[in-house]
Amino acid sequence: MSRGILGLLLLLCASPAPASDALFLSDSKRVGNAKMDIVVAEIERRPRVSILDVRIQAIGSSVGSSFFLLCSIRDLARQRGNFRYISKIEGNRRMLIGFLQHAGEPAANLGQEFAAAGVVATEIDLEQFAPICDRMQ
Repeated sequence: MSRGILGLLLLLCASPAPASDALFLSDSKRVGNAKMDIVVAEIERRPRVSILDVRIQAIGSSVGSSFFLLCSIRDLARQRGNFRYISKIEGNRRMLIGFLQHAGEPAANLGQEFAAAGVVATEIDLEQFAPICDRMQ
């Protein structure tokens, strides 16, 4: 193998991943609410599932923090492929977000965790929150 081809292969292997492959991060401070301090960080990405770590330092209002979380998940779903429907499983500081192809798709299609969760894997139509989320941008 020539040095030129070997060098090109090394360069390709060492190049950072495209920005679209970067893990998702959302910080409540970006919306300018000094009373709320919430960070939503994607810690693992699978083909149709994201695992999120949710760190809450200060909740602010319960309605505001709920909408911040939902709108962050909507942003993630849009980045992951413009998904409208998700299935969600909540745990201690962790959320599993599964991206559904259409309304009513069985959450079990997303993997073992969703199959085991049964009805706890809540389906959400993220577009019902669009008017509020779009104003928060």
